[in-house]
Amino acid sequence: MKTFERLETFLTLAECGSFTETAKRLYCSQPTISGHIQQLEELLDAKLLVRSGRTVKLTPQGEIFYDYARRITQMFKEAADKIAQSQQTEPVLSIYASNYIGVYVLPDLLGQFRHSNPKQRFELHTYGYDDLHRMLAQHQIHLAFMPLYDDDSYIQSELDHYVLFEDQFLLVFPPDHPWSERKTLYARDLEHTTLLLPQSRLLQSSILAPLEKLRIRLSTVPMSSFEVIKESVKNGLGIAFLPVYAVRDQLDKGALLTKPVCGLRIERKNGLVYRRDIQLTDAEQAFYDCVKNVYTEEKLPASLS
Repeated sequence: MKTFERLETFLTLAECGSFTETAKRLYCSQPTISGHIQQLEELLDAKLLVRSGRTVKLTPQGEIFYDYARRITQMFKEAADKIAQSQQTEPVLSIYASNYIGVYVLPDLLGQFRHSNPKQRFELHTYGYDDLHRMLAQHQIHLAFMPLYDDDSYIQSELDHYVLFEDQFLLVFPPDHPWSERKTLYARDLEHTTLLLPQSRLLQSSILAPLEKLRIRLSTVPMSSFEVIKESVKNGLGIAFLPVYAVRDQLDKGALLTKPVCGLRIERKNGLVYRRDIQLTDAEQAFYDCVKNVYTEEKLPASLS
């Protein structure tokens, strides 16, 4: 590094033309500046600078060396930057998830993962269920966090999956609803109400099938997302069955209320769907191990462990 210190001294002195100013810029003494220049001249066996009153000028040999010194220091800085980038850059972890899991579940998990892997960069991509289904089928992605439906024959037969957790769907309604004073509701209480439903066919089936078994007759209104449904419930447009992660904040704040319905339980499995015989990257394995440890002590299937 001594050579580069001397190059910096030479370049600074050549640019400002003053020993005094150079010493100020480099936070050192004038004798140190003189010593650096003398050592370079001895190394090159050439006179690089000449004094002209209080200023310093380059000799012809100094002009030649100045051009090379600038290029040498610039290349050294570029090399140092490249090395620093290569040491800091980790492969980007791309995570694909359903809108529900990506919005309500993964942020907490990613926070825990970042705590133990602070240098790992990641990208979170969220899609609707049908889009993830298509991307898996077309080999555009090899793994996704998404709901698991027994009625999805392609997922069940062509891909592997691992259950991470089961959601309970809670009946929610606004705080000023007549049910707010009740401790428990019964199936007959739901008769002739308006039920707000997500647009997904599979999710609609998961919600309506248990209601049909109890012969509950009600009208339904499809809506685009859980967020739209929640706001609509708050404004008295109907009731809804929503997964606990999607409504826990509103329930904690009292913006929505929930009551159990005797004899009725609506659940949905969620987990990893992945192509068979996939090879995980180190970053993927670290993240999926983190998720696994949060939800279960059981080991993942062999192809994921």
